[in-house]
Amino acid sequence: MRTRHAIIICIMNVLLVLAGSLGWAEEKAISGGEELSGKPEKEDRIYDIKLPQGFNPEPVDEAGIFKWKKDSGEIYLAVAELYAESAEEFFKALRKAAETNKRMEEVKALRLKGGKALLLKDKEPQDPARTRSWHLIAITRNKVISVDFSAPSKEFKSFVPAFEQTINSIKLKPSS
Repeated sequence: MRTRHAIIICIMNVLLVLAGSLGWAEEKAISGGEELSGKPEKEDRIYDIKLPQGFNPEPVDEAGIFKWKKDSGEIYLAVAELYAESAEEFFKALRKAAETNKRMEEVKALRLKGGKALLLKDKEPQDPARTRSWHLIAITRNKVISVDFSAPSKEFKSFVPAFEQTINSIKLKPSS
């Protein structure tokens, strides 16, 4: 029961990070470029990611959250602590919750360099002006890494190659 409670708390934290990543910007710049640079330092990062050409960094005022934008397409990356006793149990619980969510079109386990992740694809909304998203959630070194890919539904397909390129570029540093 205690493990289940911890998993539920972790899922809530991930959802809060995802919800929180949709907003608050300030006037500070985050250094960017094709390969993620800036905070945290490359040696200390638990992941590497290559961004598609044209996606430029945008300021975000939350520590551990990065945002890149190209036209109406956006990529958010957030890192949070994993408060579950077992990363494997958390991963299973998250997958089960996503598979029962009627808003999900596809739930897919992925093997990334250095670890594994879940790719959650939202169903296309009926309103073409509404946002459509993919969510990649990876776990490594007792951290949860969430990468969200979004664009208006009517333009989403034009960003799919860039989003897939980003997903395929992600490398996790495995747990020590």
